[in-house]
Amino acid sequence: MMKRSILAYVVLACCLASRAKAEECAAPRLENTVPMEAAGQSGEVVVPITLNGVEKKFLFDTGGGAMNYIKPAVALSLGLFKTDNFPALDLAGNKSYKIAGARSVKFGAIASRDVVLFQMVPELAFDGILSAGTMTGNDLDIEFGAMRLNFFSADHCAGDVVYWPHQALAVVPVTLAGGHFEIGVTLDGHALTAVIDTGSPWTILDAGWAKENLGFSPDAPPSGIPKDRPGEQIYFRRYSALAFPGITVANPLVVVRSVQFGDGGGRAGPAPDMIIGMEVLRHLHLYYAAGEQKFYITPATAGASVLPKPIAAASHGHAWPQDEEAYSKVWDPIHRMH
Repeated sequence: MMKRSILAYVVLACCLASRAKAEECAAPRLENTVPMEAAGQSGEVVVPITLNGVEKKFLFDTGGGAMNYIKPAVALSLGLFKTDNFPALDLAGNKSYKIAGARSVKFGAIASRDVVLFQMVPELAFDGILSAGTMTGNDLDIEFGAMRLNFFSADHCAGDVVYWPHQALAVVPVTLAGGHFEIGVTLDGHALTAVIDTGSPWTILDAGWAKENLGFSPDAPPSGIPKDRPGEQIYFRRYSALAFPGITVANPLVVVRSVQFGDGGGRAGPAPDMIIGMEVLRHLHLYYAAGEQKFYITPATAGASVLPKPIAAASHGHAWPQDEEAYSKVWDPIHRMH
């Protein structure tokens, strides 16, 4: 009897501990959601953001690094205040001091009076760029099938993120490098380092890597469409399989050329072997779990989004996840330099 009582006590204690752990370990909370729109025929997507009462369309870019960007002409038209005393790196990795900020922002369900900093860069193809590297404090849920960009809380149970129906799942460790998402994939069985880049229409493979590992030759008959552009050292090739751990993309079309990867606000180390662009990404649903530093990837599902719950409009808070402490060292509440 004594042994049975002790055993029962142990079982009860384990059950109570499991229940307490389950109560402490919450599901992800939906904190914001915004629509994505296709940007012409190039494959990139834009999201709406309202600055000083005017809605603009910004490229959503997972390859933009750790800074957001805006056209100087757009900043001027919106009456954004400017400073040239804040050093930052532009898209090419060059140091620049041209920064703009907005006094009011609305992004999805969140409205904010906080200042938003933008690196002013001329000759952008869009009103501006919102870089996912500035959003890594929260989980990012990128639904290309439903064309939604969702933000979830990062304090949740490990692995408890895939809320949508799926038949195949890849769970891929992520390394953050200067605001870029680096992952390991294989191309025709060869391991390589790749960056997820929604700002790139094409998937780009480094020519040196392709020559060393796949026997690439610019003189070989082209196997892709459109035609090669040898004058620019751009070659289109179709390979057998691009594989994430758990999902394989069959016969991907890639651009073979030298990979040039700008610093983008702090990236260090060598360039990746591959940039995975929208030619591949538009067929996927990607969820970045910030606390785990993992991507959960499934094939995209067309149709309306299956979000776990609606989100109510908020009257305060940041327009998107950002480093409040870093910005507070630069701006005070009335937008004057410290």
